[in-house]
Amino acid sequence: MGSVRRPLLAVLAAVTAALAVTGCVSMPSAGPVLSYPVTQETGGQNGQNLQFTTQLPGVGWNPQQVVSGFLIAAAANQDQVARKYLAPAERKSWNPSLTTTTYVYQTRPNVLSAAPQPAVPQPVGTAGKKGGGQPPSAVVQVTGKIQAILSTKDGTYAVPSASGPNSSGPQYFTLVKTGGEWRISAPPSALLLTQAQFTDDYDLRNLYFFDPNDRYLVPDPVYVPLQASASTLTSRLVGYLKTPPKDWLAGGATQTAFPAATKVTAALADGLATVNVTGTISKAQEAEADSQLLWTLVGSGQGGSQVKSLTLYVNGKPFIPAGGGANAVQILAQAEYGPATGVGATAAGPVVYYLDSAGDVYSDRVGVAGVAGKQTLVAKIGAGYTQIAVSQDGKYLAALRGDGELYIGPINGPLARQQGSGYMTLSWDPTDNLWTTTGADEQIFVFRGSATLNSRQAKPIEVTVTSGPNIVSGDQFTALQIAPDGVRVAMILNSDELTFGAIVWEPGTGPGLGSVRIQLSFFYVSDFTSGFDGVTWYGADNVITLGGPAYTLTEYPVNGGTPTSQTLDQTVQSVTASPGQALIAGVAKDEMIEASSLTGAWATIATSAGTPVKGISPTYPG
Repeated sequence: MGSVRRPLLAVLAAVTAALAVTGCVSMPSAGPVLSYPVTQETGGQNGQNLQFTTQLPGVGWNPQQVVSGFLIAAAANQDQVARKYLAPAERKSWNPSLTTTTYVYQTRPNVLSAAPQPAVPQPVGTAGKKGGGQPPSAVVQVTGKIQAILSTKDGTYAVPSASGPNSSGPQYFTLVKTGGEWRISAPPSALLLTQAQFTDDYDLRNLYFFDPNDRYLVPDPVYVPLQASASTLTSRLVGYLKTPPKDWLAGGATQTAFPAATKVTAALADGLATVNVTGTISKAQEAEADSQLLWTLVGSGQGGSQVKSLTLYVNGKPFIPAGGGANAVQILAQAEYGPATGVGATAAGPVVYYLDSAGDVYSDRVGVAGVAGKQTLVAKIGAGYTQIAVSQDGKYLAALRGDGELYIGPINGPLARQQGSGYMTLSWDPTDNLWTTTGADEQIFVFRGSATLNSRQAKPIEVTVTSGPNIVSGDQFTALQIAPDGVRVAMILNSDELTFGAIVWEPGTGPGLGSVRIQLSFFYVSDFTSGFDGVTWYGADNVITLGGPAYTLTEYPVNGGTPTSQTLDQTVQSVTASPGQALIAGVAKDEMIEASSLTGAWATIATSAGTPVKGISPTYPG
């Protein structure tokens, strides 16, 4: 196997956020390295579209052709071929593994023609002799619409703005004549790839970090090169767990259990990863770090992992998980911590709440095939309410009236009217904070948990939203749902864009206190034709949207994987999901339907006698 010269981890929300208007986003998870066409232009005008495959430089090639051939060879991992395009001095020093940046172009890059410069006479030397002149040189410019910028140095990912410094992505190659042929003497310190090449060369994996309360593991999607060996990849994945993410999950949104001063090494043999940690680390941190390792190495990877088990050594002693006996070899099931699974599941079945036409709130345990379980009256809140949400611990209730008035209180009442109006959506986080939007000027508000304790009016905290490539002044967040981990949030922008963000409470305040901001990821999906009417979390890595006049439900992986859709033949008014539980939708005639999965058959939720259960705004806690 040739040398691996791509960044071993390129943190990426999704390169495919180029946003087809249909809302369809697809990222292949595997495939061979392919050559790509390079457009050569003259004077910046559209020129002939020449197709290239990896090959050695030809006799008499002009600077354009040399740069084009080098781009293809470098992108295809053919390092020995790529070196043939370099001048002798650069050929010896060029180290593709030290590439600092990867540019992913939306379309193939344009290689502009160069005007070779004449030889420049050398000054008289100290010996009084005048040289024959420096060899002629040429500068070739490569341009194109950059879709993503990946930093190899720190693993960060960014999407340039339309008017930003990298919006057109000029890269410069200096060439000189050597042996009568043009060769590159100064290539840029960047790897240039097309979107298609990136998808063919990289595979999706997840790193796992902790939420600020050290309760749940939060997946951080990354792309890893297919060319990396399993052993090399294992070592690098472990190394990346040492420091918190530097992407949208940075800045306090997530954290790692590995103390900064510890040293971590890893090796892989026959599917067993052996990780050694040396340095000061507490017992609690050992268990947390062990879970990070298990989920990252064994449980991560949509394309599958070659790591099947783990042995962790801390300062030379094997880490034995609780209940693990004397066996230090662990499998994923032994991880003490994992991703948030949501709430609503009990021994009697998943708990779902809904509102009837009289203003009564019920809980229900929906069984298989749509058969309702025990229906329990939870609260009488009165008529006129259109939407409810129950906190994850089942203690608190929020309700919206048709005019956008918001009421919050204990689950058994009474509810108190809150400040403001025009509220549109409701979502609770794990610490009993209620999140909502007004649909005006990017406004998102959070009501702290203390507001629910005494059934009183509280002043909401306005949430700061970091700007993103798809956010402009005056935009509206028309729907919002907090993930079960309380860190990530799915949002609908202007009813036609799905985007994601990470919640960061300001340092020193902690969740539930002080100011808060949402840092947007760079993954977003647009649907300008049908639009989105709602969004709900379906798992640790997935959300489901409701949209369009055809009542289509679409599952979108948060990391940018391939979506899955199902169009229903009923008027769907709302949908709710919880990780590992059935999908439940509110439909016409105040009825509810459920399906075991997005691809499963839907059945009306009815009593054992076959009478449809009447209710609106069905919701799992959260």
